[in-house]
Amino acid sequence: MSYKNTIDYLESLRPKGFHMELGPLQEACSLMNVPQEAFPSIHVGGTNGKGSTAAFLVDILKYSGYKVGLFTSPHLIDVRERIQINRKLISEKDMAEIVDDIKKTLPDAKMLSYFEILALASFVHFKRDKVDIAVFETGLGGRLDATNVIMPKVAILTPISFDHMHHLGKTLPDIAREKCGIIKRGVPTVTAFQVPEVMDVIKRACDDAGSPLCIATPDEIDEPLGLAGEHQRQNAACAVEAAHLLSSSGITIKKIGETLGKTTWPGRLETVFTDPKVILDAAHNVAGAESLASYVRTNIKKEKAVLILGVLADKDLPGIVRPLAPLFREIVCVRAPSDRAASPKDLAAAARSSGAKIGINENISDAIKKLTKSMGKDETLVISGSLTVVGEAKGYFKNK
Repeated sequence: MSYKNTIDYLESLRPKGFHMELGPLQEACSLMNVPQEAFPSIHVGGTNGKGSTAAFLVDILKYSGYKVGLFTSPHLIDVRERIQINRKLISEKDMAEIVDDIKKTLPDAKMLSYFEILALASFVHFKRDKVDIAVFETGLGGRLDATNVIMPKVAILTPISFDHMHHLGKTLPDIAREKCGIIKRGVPTVTAFQVPEVMDVIKRACDDAGSPLCIATPDEIDEPLGLAGEHQRQNAACAVEAAHLLSSSGITIKKIGETLGKTTWPGRLETVFTDPKVILDAAHNVAGAESLASYVRTNIKKEKAVLILGVLADKDLPGIVRPLAPLFREIVCVRAPSDRAASPKDLAAAARSSGAKIGINENISDAIKKLTKSMGKDETLVISGSLTVVGEAKGYFKNK
């Protein structure tokens, strides 16, 4: 297949949505000679901070001299962002060849979902390129997530909060139990600091699996970080704790402090423009909005701050808006580029009580263009909400 045909094929799988079962991918892995067993791995689950934690860990391992695979989701601009080796995207040629091989091997070309095909493609790519180790971020939940066909050396749980309740459960303990599905018998687990009801679930799951539990706390990290925001200290602590645990597998870790200061991750308090300053941050749920609010409150004056916000309809709109709205002089509500997008009018209604000037613009690029023309160099535009919003904004500035 050409790369264009590969993308067309992948897009044709999107209507399958989520496969909340492991059977189809396990069968496909067997047909492809279990590529996920060809290298050691680390599994990163949780609600917020998975991508940043994975980025810190990949960089720690890379700068220690290892060839490191990374599978993450979703992507912002290019689907190849999901499959990387030493932070370099899989080539279009390799992606096309691997997906074509998978398609020819499967008894049914559509037996796997979009996410499952990409997970399997990452296994094959990492095996063929002989990575020393790979880091996998869960897509949704943990217990039945496609990535849970791996047997990691370490499992990591970043902060767990409310998200995807229609798939994972309505209460924090229910969500935590699904996330804890990545905990494996005898395999060490690293967890971020969690609220008591979540920590109880994690401790019980580790006890049941005979998994040694390590709690990573932010005050363990006093080095400057390459990623902005105090919440990144918790993510860095999880990565560092996991890296130390890998020593029992013969992995030698070097220069952690220097490495943490070099780590980048797109769409997480990422500055993409300076006149005016433009920051992208994927605060797509309540916990993410609270972290973004903490950063804005500390670093940006309200009279100099403007927010573009677009989220998905299945999110807690009032919960996302509540911590953010009082910190901006103006909020422009946009429609996320998704058929699951929340109406900008509904977002605006949730924000009106804040006292900020509220605007509506269905088009993200148009909203960015108008605001960046009218704002001063000493002002800051924050673009946030769904990753699809952040992805479109990143594409706008990349083209600019």
